[in-house]
Amino acid sequence: MTPTPAIVYCATCMDSTRGKTAHGLIRFTERFEIHAVVDHVYAGQDAGTFLDNVPNGIPIVADLNDALSLLPEPGGAFIVGLATDGGVLPDHARTAVHQAISHGMDVYCGLHVFLSEDSEFAPLAEQYGVRLIDVRKPPHRSDLHFYEGRIQEVDAVRVLVLGTDSASGKRTTSWVLRNALRDKGYTAEMIGTGQTAWLQGARFSIRLDTLVNDFVAGEIEHVVRQAWQEARPDVVVVEGQGALLHPAYPGGLELVAAVKPDILLLQDVPARTTFDGFPDLPMPAMERQIAALEILTDRKVDALTINPKGLSQTESSAVCSSLEARFHRPAVDIFREGCDRLITLVESCLRTREPIS
Repeated sequence: MTPTPAIVYCATCMDSTRGKTAHGLIRFTERFEIHAVVDHVYAGQDAGTFLDNVPNGIPIVADLNDALSLLPEPGGAFIVGLATDGGVLPDHARTAVHQAISHGMDVYCGLHVFLSEDSEFAPLAEQYGVRLIDVRKPPHRSDLHFYEGRIQEVDAVRVLVLGTDSASGKRTTSWVLRNALRDKGYTAEMIGTGQTAWLQGARFSIRLDTLVNDFVAGEIEHVVRQAWQEARPDVVVVEGQGALLHPAYPGGLELVAAVKPDILLLQDVPARTTFDGFPDLPMPAMERQIAALEILTDRKVDALTINPKGLSQTESSAVCSSLEARFHRPAVDIFREGCDRLITLVESCLRTREPIS
């Protein structure tokens, strides 16, 4: 696909998990070419430096007018980069969406409110001849699939990345591992399960929280089988959602049941002591997280992956060493160590070819 020039709106949220959609697009997207991020609080900074201390040439600007001057030509895409509690559109974002439509921009939104059904935005978009793309709009029932129990027909190694919390970096880890596998010479596809992965350009993608419950397992199975049938990859890496023990966003069990992974990774944020969005609810101990997942799924967690947010390199290395000693399995900070040890796990399960030396 040819990337579309785009602006990402993330006002007041760049420093929190509510900006995780914007964060994902800043780090990686094949669908768009990001020219600016709007957040007046941090205007003047490089977005890559702000997130990861690695400049990427995407400026944070104060408002849409500043961002528009950075586009190569009029039009392009305006992306609502917010992930608000309950998926609502804040008033300041409504103002920005109105302004973007008036400037002839297509608007992409991954929230639970649908701009295409909004009494203000729908006629305005028609007036200016632009599209309103609601990424989280549920698919029509006729397009949904029941579970068939045919996942074992997929000969690709199936890797599933779950987490101990929501907004723990499961999607980013999935992309990093997919890219590392490709760099190694394997064919690999990332299976997106949320709105941000779709916005980033995941070729094979569903939005799990838009689905009627009866079709969840079937849609997961279908998208993995579709990736196998159309691309014949050596490996599929499936993005997890929520967390098994999260009070508001439980998730993981349906993915394990439908994907039947060859390799199960559990992502943790060691510096986080409470559940994301719930500062009064302590994070369960890793012993409990692993035990709950293994009891309910009747399979082993193969490795732990670490989101080093809030840790120095020395602290991250110490955490990984401690986890490996306690749980007798790899604990990997892929952002500092790389993916070699995870790829070794993948190579032990290859069915499509011999490991690449």
